[in-house]
Amino acid sequence: MINVKAKKSIKFGVSSVHSERLLYQGSWSNLVELSYEDEKKQIRKWEGLHRKNNAEAVIIIAKMVPSERYIIIRQFRPPTNSYILEFPAGLVDPGETFEQTAIRELSEETGFVGEVKMISPRLYPSPGILSETVSIVHMKVEDNLPENKKPVARNEPGEFITVFKKSLAEISDFLSQELSQGVKFDAKLYSYFLAKGVL
Repeated sequence: MINVKAKKSIKFGVSSVHSERLLYQGSWSNLVELSYEDEKKQIRKWEGLHRKNNAEAVIIIAKMVPSERYIIIRQFRPPTNSYILEFPAGLVDPGETFEQTAIRELSEETGFVGEVKMISPRLYPSPGILSETVSIVHMKVEDNLPENKKPVARNEPGEFITVFKKSLAEISDFLSQELSQGVKFDAKLYSYFLAKGVL
């Protein structure tokens, strides 16, 4: 497994958060007001969201071999009031490594068993509002493993996940078809396939 690690943090600029005030405490997240100092030493206010218990997540780019198909899921996301196409993903449980989380979440959401090949540094998916970090985990899924012949997902209560397996050649038509049915796309999934040159 290759681990891509960020270089040692170096202080850049003078802006920093001085304090935060809880505005609303929900079951899964907290809305806070942040007081921070900008580059001109002026104190400003900002609103942000913290996850209540889990501040880290993984996004799983799982590629099947030798068929070279990608595992994609569709599920309803209440904040968007839409069905979303995305890569499998999940929160890192206390005491878990990113590798352990990726293996567990891929199995729970799709039923597939995979091997972790690479883990990205911690990334911020929406830094204008959310403090959560995500790490992108690339996984290899062997087509010919017995458990991958007829995978059985173990979705949590309230999760209703549809699993797709698509090659790069199929992605453009597949996304167009989903879009025509009102399905929306996660930015990370769309950006990945855009970078692959198939959109």
